[in-house]
Amino acid sequence: MDWARSAPDHEPVTTKDSPATTTGGPPPWVLRLLSMTTYVGIVGFVVAEIVQIAQYGTEGLLAASLLNALAWIVGVNAIITGSGHLVMPDPIADSIGWPRGSPFQWEVGLAGLLIGVLGVLAPGFDRGFQLATVIAFSIFFLGAAVGHVVQRFRAKNTEPGNTGFIFWFDIVAPLVVIALYVAT
Repeated sequence: MDWARSAPDHEPVTTKDSPATTTGGPPPWVLRLLSMTTYVGIVGFVVAEIVQIAQYGTEGLLAASLLNALAWIVGVNAIITGSGHLVMPDPIADSIGWPRGSPFQWEVGLAGLLIGVLGVLAPGFDRGFQLATVIAFSIFFLGAAVGHVVQRFRAKNTEPGNTGFIFWFDIVAPLVVIALYVAT
């Protein structure tokens, strides 16, 4: 596998045997859009933090940050990514390096949707509900990160949806949410 290979600006970066290049996968713009979905929750969180600081200063910022993280990083992000597995399973499979048509896509999508709904609801509930949401999110996303590592080394899977930004999000986001929960 040629690790130094780079694609022109108008094509997705893929490995030699990528489904996107060998089976007529989704067009490059679809792969780019899919790769940006995780940023929606992060951008929403940052905007919510800016609004919080603009309206209230730093008073209560830590507690507000937890609620914003639950709503955006956990909730909105997981709803978007889970929905992707449900409504566009083949392009998602291509971006991760999975085979198309796997029934597990549906199950992963439902799990993501479940976690997303918990995240959106969590700010309106007590600490126990918030803790359960943090635990569910952390187990699922940290577990996904472990799966990405296993796929990277066992299957030599270097697709962007396996080893790219989402891998790091799967590690950092739960750690941030856990830290915010513990700090409040």
